[in-house]
Amino acid sequence: MIDKCWKAFFFEACYWRIALTMNKTSCIELGVIQRKQGLQGAVVARLYQEVPRLDTLKSLFVQINHTLVPYGIEQFSLQHDRVIIKLQGIDDATAAHDLKGCTIFVPQELLPELFDSPAQFTQLIGYQVVDVKEGQLGMLQDIYQPAQQYLLAVDYDGQELLIPYHEDIVTDVDHSRQSIEVQLPKGFIESAF
Repeated sequence: MIDKCWKAFFFEACYWRIALTMNKTSCIELGVIQRKQGLQGAVVARLYQEVPRLDTLKSLFVQINHTLVPYGIEQFSLQHDRVIIKLQGIDDATAAHDLKGCTIFVPQELLPELFDSPAQFTQLIGYQVVDVKEGQLGMLQDIYQPAQQYLLAVDYDGQELLIPYHEDIVTDVDHSRQSIEVQLPKGFIESAF
């Protein structure tokens, strides 16, 4: 019994340590909470894109006052581009209503687990890719997965520039502006051609 309790405590401690170090640059927007659902604390969220394996998601982050707050997922029901989610700790309609308009985030490293193929990143195709130092690089044309790493194919002055989709490089995805912010290592562009 003690061993089981210790494992549960260790898991929770690791989860919260990871959660406390999470920030928007290492996450991607999944959707926005639109309203409360019922009296038990469930919320309705609109997803920015279809997420085939949402059932694998055990937790997510909700942006509250510019801070990403972690929540465990007790239950969810997917309906096209909307999902009804019951979050741990949100137990009444008032608490659920307070989350209206809040953005939902998931860590970038979970993307391969949530999506079956890079084709499901199609919502990002057409977004402008902007480097924090170099400025606008070009439009995202395609996304490849030759091995375990997703690659963003950017039209850079008529040539295809491949950028790894990694949390150290992709610093922000802004759906409202349809832009992807990257921070490329020094000399990356020159060595790509």
